[in-house]
Amino acid sequence: MNIDRAVGLIFSIAALLLVLFVILKPQVEYQREFSSIQSNKPSNSFKEKDSFDNTLKSTEEIKTNQKKSDDVVSDIQESDFDVFVLRVHVLSSKENALKIVIKIKEGGFPAFTETFGSKNNLHAVYVGPFMTEDDIKSNLEQIKKVSESNNGEIIKWKL
Repeated sequence: MNIDRAVGLIFSIAALLLVLFVILKPQVEYQREFSSIQSNKPSNSFKEKDSFDNTLKSTEEIKTNQKKSDDVVSDIQESDFDVFVLRVHVLSSKENALKIVIKIKEGGFPAFTETFGSKNNLHAVYVGPFMTEDDIKSNLEQIKKVSESNNGEIIKWKL
């Protein structure tokens, strides 16, 4: 009985090794090739020199791209993050304000409510945010219809 167990164990180990080395072989295309360049050794072959030149070029490209991205970041101003909303109602009841928000959202426009006034006892209903005032103006008739409001005030909204 012990010989059967030993043979079974050897067979199992062989099958496991077969699976690991043949079936689950390393995927060469997913492995990166790393090369190191030693600066204290003079390069005798063109391959090493080309590799070093390519590394220098890629380092210069990274620095150039970083400068370009820094320039883009420095061009961004706080006003680039301004959006616009249209205040369509100011109500004393939060429940009524939420009903109007739901109605506006069902009409296809983004909407939200926020407390308003010096005592925070009023609830303003806003439609938006929109990227530009022109977006609001071009949809003004539809917004008035959905919100059931003939009045409105376009406000610059800070995020």
